[in-house]
Amino acid sequence: MYIYLSKILPLMVLPIGIAIELCLLALFYIKKDRGRAAGLSVLFAVAVLWVSSMPPVGNALMGRMERVYPPARLVNVPTSKCLIVLGGAVDPIAPPREEVEMNEAADRVRWAAWLYNVAKVQTIIVSGGKQPWSPYEDSEAMAIRTLLLEWRVPKRMIVLEEKSRNTRENAVNTIDMLKHMDCGTPLLVTSAAHMKRAVGAFSVLGQKVNPVPVDIRAIESRDFMWIDLLPTADALKMSTDAVREWIGQKVYGMRGWN
Repeated sequence: MYIYLSKILPLMVLPIGIAIELCLLALFYIKKDRGRAAGLSVLFAVAVLWVSSMPPVGNALMGRMERVYPPARLVNVPTSKCLIVLGGAVDPIAPPREEVEMNEAADRVRWAAWLYNVAKVQTIIVSGGKQPWSPYEDSEAMAIRTLLLEWRVPKRMIVLEEKSRNTRENAVNTIDMLKHMDCGTPLLVTSAAHMKRAVGAFSVLGQKVNPVPVDIRAIESRDFMWIDLLPTADALKMSTDAVREWIGQKVYGMRGWN
């Protein structure tokens, strides 16, 4: 039940969720013959979506999440026996698609393969299961392994953890595996915005990791232009992802998982 609630409840405070709630409130006011209140509710719904969809807003919110762990540079990444790469970067094969689908977080997988190919690590541990409602037969860990094999990582050097459904389970399940492996302090590869929560999830369980933050989505601000007032789907997604990550950090903190 928790895994369902953890995915559904945050929708109530994300931009789209707030807009839907305001529209439902408008319908309530219309039923009560309160046209002015209904109009204001719709106006606020549009404002929430519009502001959240402005590129400077999405960029600023995402940048705040990513600033804690600046972009990784290969020269600064220490050598380690093991690397842990977290899921959330790909979708497994499903008809009619015949290839693994990569999303904006696919840098996680690319960096894992890159670090192996430049001899920074010996073994790659892929952590990622699938949600109960997943339409895919394979776990995300298996899909990531498919890409790693394509990117010249030998199958014998890839270890799969296929049961985790969130960051907390990534940490718990992977640490259980590390107990039977000679890894020392592993590298942890995930998106920069997600790294604070990921490192905390491992640290609270007593596992030290060397963070390798990738998937930088926010860019340095330029001079404001009128076109920045126009909403875009990409900006809305950045705002939504940033707010969702902020909520995740707060929830993990309250539950003692960070």
